[in-house]
Amino acid sequence: MSRISRRQIMALASAAPLAMPNIARAQAQDVVRVGVINHITGPFATAGEQIRQGIDTYLARFGAEVGGRRIEYLHRDIGGPNPATSRRLAEELVVRDRVNILTGFYLTSDASAAAAVVNQARIPAVLAVAASPALLPQSPWFVRMGQNIGTTAAISAVFARGESRSRAYIAVADYAPGHDVQSYFKDRFTREGGTVVGEVRIPLNTVDFAPFAERIANANPDCVIIFVPPGAPALSFIRALSANGIMQRALVMGSGEAEDSDLHLFDDQLLGFHQILYYGEAVDNPQNVAFKAAVRERFGANVIPNFATVSGHDCADTITRMVAAQTGPRFDAQVAMTAIRGASWASPRGPLMVDAETREIIHNIYARKAVREDGRLRNVVVATFPAVRSAS
Repeated sequence: MSRISRRQIMALASAAPLAMPNIARAQAQDVVRVGVINHITGPFATAGEQIRQGIDTYLARFGAEVGGRRIEYLHRDIGGPNPATSRRLAEELVVRDRVNILTGFYLTSDASAAAAVVNQARIPAVLAVAASPALLPQSPWFVRMGQNIGTTAAISAVFARGESRSRAYIAVADYAPGHDVQSYFKDRFTREGGTVVGEVRIPLNTVDFAPFAERIANANPDCVIIFVPPGAPALSFIRALSANGIMQRALVMGSGEAEDSDLHLFDDQLLGFHQILYYGEAVDNPQNVAFKAAVRERFGANVIPNFATVSGHDCADTITRMVAAQTGPRFDAQVAMTAIRGASWASPRGPLMVDAETREIIHNIYARKAVREDGRLRNVVVATFPAVRSAS
């Protein structure tokens, strides 16, 4: 057998996606396969585990069969922020594993890298957490089950103005989602009559937040919006803000820096911190009560779901609805997308609807405040913005 050159191998690899639509439709349809592109190892492994817990909780509650078809989930690990790996995994799942649907996608870069594969294969991709406003226009097959971060930032501005705050400082991590928060908050806050007194983009490798907190204190804002990765960066930044008196005299807001599952990392320096987001452990509805109980039953009494967990749960719900809509002998991706456009149901996060035109989520956004209650830190809901449509 003659040796195949590297150029020939690359040509075969690049040609493979062209066959994806036929391959995806040709498999036996007693099983619908779902590829999950997720972070099982690496710096985002905790979030990846939460997404998987959400999926597994849904399957434990409602099963993996619908309409005579079994839904099989195939989990694949990105291992960290690596767009090339996300694209490669998408290609392998579609070409080799013959999946009908993709899901997962914690980071915006995860989803963006897979968009070309999704478009060539013409299969639905249900995005769990990836939050950039720019994502949905990249593929008519994308459906978002997390948040549009621009929408959350805009609601933060509305909330701040409703609290009679007029002087804002914006401090965000220096990468695309942070830039989105900066842009959308600033636009809405100024349109609502407020003034932005300072802005800073913080390098992702920052470990000492004291200089940034000092700069904010010197600007004397009455509200501060931050967007930094959860864990050590959020803990360090909030401590620095508290040390400079900012937590005590200004309304400080974020969107996931001190989630319920992370509250054990903080002390009373967190008190008064607000988070504007689409889910929280304190959301009060029957679906959330049942969801939290199911998570604890499956994963342990101390496990607290967060936004990633509920997004994984709602991805599985969306996929089940796509499969339930099938009437022909083979999975039809267009039927799946038609079924989910405009669909609505009661989620643990509250009423949820897929916008028929944009495929964004119409859902409640909650303002939560960190308080000490019954001897422990909790995020309690202080305001609800119902049925929010995503910013464009």
